[in-house]
Amino acid sequence: MCVLQLCRMIPALAVLPLVLATQEAHASLADQYRCSNGDLVFHVIFSPQEPGPATLSGPVGGKAHTQVLLDPVPGASGESFERGNTRFSGNRQASHLDIGDMRLACELEPEPGSEPE
Repeated sequence: MCVLQLCRMIPALAVLPLVLATQEAHASLADQYRCSNGDLVFHVIFSPQEPGPATLSGPVGGKAHTQVLLDPVPGASGESFERGNTRFSGNRQASHLDIGDMRLACELEPEPGSEPE
């Protein structure tokens, strides 16, 4: 009886490395944008393959380093996320981050270990 249960678990255990590798692959597919205006720098990270919020990190609300989730904007052309008076929008070629009345240009950062374009 115990041997039969072990035989049933082996296929599941064989799939586990594949599942973990897939999760790592999805994590590396996240796009990271660097948005700056002089000394002020923010980062926006999201995965275009998986719908969900984007993460904004930087000096939000006068705090040195904060992370805020920006919600996807349905029906927007390109990538668009917002929360309150903060909005990231654009695509790989041209994007920007609006915080209140301030607009920061954003650039897609290359993935670690990749060749710059």
